[in-house]
Amino acid sequence: MEDTSYPETVYGSLLSLYHELDLSTILLLEEAVVQRNLRNYFESLAIFDAFPISTTVKAAVVLEHTWTLIAQYRFREARCVAERGLSAFRSKPVDSEDYGATLLLRALLAGLDTLIDGSTGKCFESMQEIYSWLSVVPATDFTDVQVWAVNVYYYLPTLLRTAAGSPHFRDIPSVPANSPWSGISLLRKHLQGAGRLNEALFLLDTEMALLPNKDAEIEAMESVRSSCVEPSTQPLTYIEGCVALKLALMYAELGDDEGYREEMFNAAAALSVPNDNEFSSNLLRTDTWLARLELARAGGEGPGAEAWEGFAGYAAKVGDYRIEAKALTEALESMISPDSEEAEDVSPENRERLRERLDNLYSRLGSSFHRSVTRRRVSDQRDERLSQAEGLRNGVVIYGGQSALSSLQV
Repeated sequence: MEDTSYPETVYGSLLSLYHELDLSTILLLEEAVVQRNLRNYFESLAIFDAFPISTTVKAAVVLEHTWTLIAQYRFREARCVAERGLSAFRSKPVDSEDYGATLLLRALLAGLDTLIDGSTGKCFESMQEIYSWLSVVPATDFTDVQVWAVNVYYYLPTLLRTAAGSPHFRDIPSVPANSPWSGISLLRKHLQGAGRLNEALFLLDTEMALLPNKDAEIEAMESVRSSCVEPSTQPLTYIEGCVALKLALMYAELGDDEGYREEMFNAAAALSVPNDNEFSSNLLRTDTWLARLELARAGGEGPGAEAWEGFAGYAAKVGDYRIEAKALTEALESMISPDSEEAEDVSPENRERLRERLDNLYSRLGSSFHRSVTRRRVSDQRDERLSQAEGLRNGVVIYGGQSALSSLQV
């Protein structure tokens, strides 16, 4: 290796694995990570695809490449990359410094198997394997690879629908029995205190999905932002921009127009390229569009299926298939929700067209998990709408109906 020094500012969060890479490869990998984080997926994957074969099986490259494809919802391709990497790691002994990367790849593959095939056995095995590895490690001593493993550890139960307190889940790091699912928050706070803000931001999305309410989510986001202080080798402006964008979306969902505008201004200032006529990243463009739709919904002004489907078309164009799936789900929900005025005016053919489009998207991406969940919840919504219609015909008003698809995380 010619040079193992790091750039002045780093965006990746697997620096302990950079020892296998020379400086030119590190710089390219960092650029791929930046482009992924900005949701410029095509640009990011072009960098990964251009690496020599000998580089593509290095631990840091395999893990970041796999994570990029997962973020884009290209699950089958992610599994191929992870399997190729794992076959190169199999000879690593348990006490080697790369053992953690091997375990982490197995956990990612377990989650991908669940998403693609619906098989769950390996998820349970991976959770137990990660717990056995990390249960006695203090929060202050976690390595970057172990932080990644914790992130995956908390994600796997969401695929398995495994509740906290079950035999398959125990917090890492350890927390009091009356505070389930809070180990990830404890770890994130320790990372902030140590100035490891890239890793804290990496945990934040998974953590927020486990928090009990919006106030707790806002508190977590503000906590990360408050830790962005100089001096630091971390990209503070970028991290502040990401947090501001998350807050803008949150305030939009809550119908807080003032909070939304303030945080969107902060996000644009941090994430835009000066003198650029457009926002600099698909992250900012996409989440700005999404926030406006959420703000309109919170204000009782829609949006309808046409607006969501238009948004899905943009997401598909830029390769953000996670957002495309979310937008198509929202469009379909507005067509079938018992609470939607639009639902009565939509033809069955139009509903079926949209349902097929969403189903085909998940088939192409390789997620039988999302296909089955969406089908079940769409069916539940349709049954609820028909039940309410029957109740109204019989002079009965049914209260308390809750949107099932709106809670689907896609």
